[in-house]
Parts: sequence; structure tokens; C-alpha cells
Amino acid sequence: MDAMRLTGLWKNKDKKGNTFLSGSLNAIANLMVMPNTFKKEGDDKAPDYFVYISQREAKKEGPEKEADL
Repeated sequence: MDAMRLTGLWKNKDKKGNTFLSGSLNAIANLMVMPNTFKKEGDDKAPDYFVYISQREAKKEGPEKEADL
């Protein structure tokens, strides 16, 4: 099997105490893997996890400079 590593993921907890995985996918995107907390027992057709991609927040590079007039 050929595979390419995309990113590393870290365990985190949300406000409700659920564990999820997150990491940076690239310079502009984050990746999150969240458990399907709505899955009913015995429902083999529902996924166990969902994958989300979100935009990374831009880093501020210091105070904004005023334009010279």
C-alpha cells in the first residue's frame, strides 16, 4: 500500500468533554476529526467519525503601519 503522510493530529477535548483530533493540514487549513455523537447503537451505515477542514486564522505580523501621505 502506497501512502502519503498529510499531517499529525493531536487529541483535544471540546466543551462537553468529547475527545477529537486536530492538526494543521497546510499553511491555510486546519483538519479536525470529530466522533459522530449522534450515531445510534447498531447503526452500521452511519459513520463513526466526521472529518472537517477549516480555514486557519491569519497571524498578525505586528502593528498595522499607517500609509505615508
